[in-house]
Amino acid sequence: MTAAPIDWDPLRERDALLEVGLLDCRVCPLTGRSGLLLDMRTALQYRTGNAALLAVRGMRSFRWRETPPDTELFNFSVGSSSPSTKGETWRIEVGLFIDGELSIEGRAADFYLLNAEALPDAPPNYSGRRLDQVRHGLPWWDSECTVLEWSSTDGI
Repeated sequence: MTAAPIDWDPLRERDALLEVGLLDCRVCPLTGRSGLLLDMRTALQYRTGNAALLAVRGMRSFRWRETPPDTELFNFSVGSSSPSTKGETWRIEVGLFIDGELSIEGRAADFYLLNAEALPDAPPNYSGRRLDQVRHGLPWWDSECTVLEWSSTDGI
């Protein structure tokens, strides 16, 4: 990989993901993997990159809790993130604004700070809209991306 290692590492540093938007979560029980697709345009700690992928391998648990919002679309932003390692297990606890929690635990994790092509500088306004109406303004799983920086828990 030609991308540089990341300076502010969300796999090791508390609250490295402050104000990041959580766009989507994918879980594959067949492979034991999960992925978080993140909108980095509102992130406090990063000046480059407009998207990110946090992938967990050897997934042991995935827990999501939220108070359902009153709107069809709601921008869950990270209010706290707390990664930890215990033995051969990596875990992250994420507090989401307004009232959500996400917890993932696995054998290892990778983080990729990305530049998704053809995105506006700011996230779209979700108010009163459906996903198909704002999708063009979001990084997504099929977006053309360049990896800018990366991190992995391998070797911790």
